[in-house]
Amino acid sequence: NAATQLISVGVTNVINESVAATTSVNVRGTLNVNRQQGKFIGSFASYGYLKDPSDHHKLIIDEDTAPIVRMIFDDFIRGCSIMGIAKKLNAMGIPNPSAYKRLKGFRYHHPAGEKNDGLWPDSSVRRILRNEMYIGNMIQGKNTTISYKIKQCRAIPQKDWIRVKGTHEAIIDPETFEKAQSLFNRNIRKSVKSDEILL
Repeated sequence: NAATQLISVGVTNVINESVAATTSVNVRGTLNVNRQQGKFIGSFASYGYLKDPSDHHKLIIDEDTAPIVRMIFDDFIRGCSIMGIAKKLNAMGIPNPSAYKRLKGFRYHHPAGEKNDGLWPDSSVRRILRNEMYIGNMIQGKNTTISYKIKQCRAIPQKDWIRVKGTHEAIIDPETFEKAQSLFNRNIRKSVKSDEILL
């Protein structure tokens, strides 16, 4: 009868919900184990790298874009502003990271990248300069979804990121990276004191 069917549907829904929740917890656990082992689990490698065709959990240097990453760090350390670097990249006709991924045939979509016709925004330059992946460290777990039901992303505090050192070949040496971070911190302090945005 109808009442029995309703009860049956309700029980089935509860069981399905429980299975989905358990599966979600198990998947998250497996992903975190892989992250802690230094395995790359992202869909797309950071600009300057590619997934190793023989092992998608490893990164290899992309010889087409690694020189651009080095140029960005060199220009910044020599005193060029982030906006100046973005203008230089655009004047050189170099596609930004989102556009480059699409040119390579990846089905990559980023909300900010859809609006700038392949041009470099200062945010992309800044992201590269702050990315510890370029010294050979695997940094993952920066964001998480709220739950398996709510796909909205939530940022994880930097102290809780999963960091494994020396998992892939470095594009930037640690000294250069640290020099860039030092310049960042110095310029941020200056901009607060003088009410000018220097980066």
